[in-house]
Formats: sequence, C-alpha cells, structure tokens
Amino acid sequence: MKTGLNEVRDHVEQYFKEYLPQYTVLEVREKSYHPDDACFYMVSAKKEDDTYAVWTSWNEQIQSLNYGHYDLVSVEDCEQILAEFYFKG
Repeated sequence: MKTGLNEVRDHVEQYFKEYLPQYTVLEVREKSYHPDDACFYMVSAKKEDDTYAVWTSWNEQIQSLNYGHYDLVSVEDCEQILAEFYFKG
C-alpha cells in the first residue's frame, strides 16, 4: 500500500530534525507517478544561512536521503532541479 504524502513529509521532517537540524523542509514531492517508484520522493529545504538544497531521492521504505544538491541560492533553483529529476515515463 502506498504511503500518503503527508505521512512521508512527517517522516522526512523527523529525519531532518535528527540529522539535518540546520535545514527547514520546504517541499516533499513524488519522484514520479510510475507505480515502481511509489517509495521515492524528492525534498527541498532551506538552510539557516539562507541557502537552499534539494535531495532527489528520499526512499520512504528505508527512510534514507540521497543525491543532495547544496548551496543553491533560490527556491527557483530548487524548482529547476526538481523538474529536471522528475521521471515522466
């Protein structure tokens, strides 16, 4: 059964609270709508120093965060990366 986006966001925020407390989660987004990717999400966040970051792989099954893009200067930079890594297939 697929996990709801609100539940995934809660898990991501718990992860950040423990491992990345200098970041505030901005968005959690599905990586694709393909059924095989149901456990994969992407995350954007803002750091205390007013830079941004995007991780293009949150695995909900193992609650692991990977493939970070750091020191972004704007939310628009985050959006561009999220769009580039979204699987449309």
